[in-house]
Amino acid sequence: MHGGSKQDDCPLDSRAEHLVVLQVAGVARGRTREQVRRALSDLGAQRVDDAIASLAAVGVVDVSARSVRQSSALARIDALDFIGA
Repeated sequence: MHGGSKQDDCPLDSRAEHLVVLQVAGVARGRTREQVRRALSDLGAQRVDDAIASLAAVGVVDVSARSVRQSSALARIDALDFIGA
């Protein structure tokens, strides 16, 4: 599951990133970082934070001081029914 990211040379945690995407996809106002951490508590807070940072670095999610939201690109992919199931 871990591989090298072509974007930033950081380890890629695809399982954690996938689960973060599922938490924010389709949620217009996003979720707080704490809500995402709680929902994915079995992964551990640091692993969730690393996944959020990695997804933000490549434009999959938008992160503000309080929330993690789907980017416009992720919203479009979700509208095309590529996420879920």
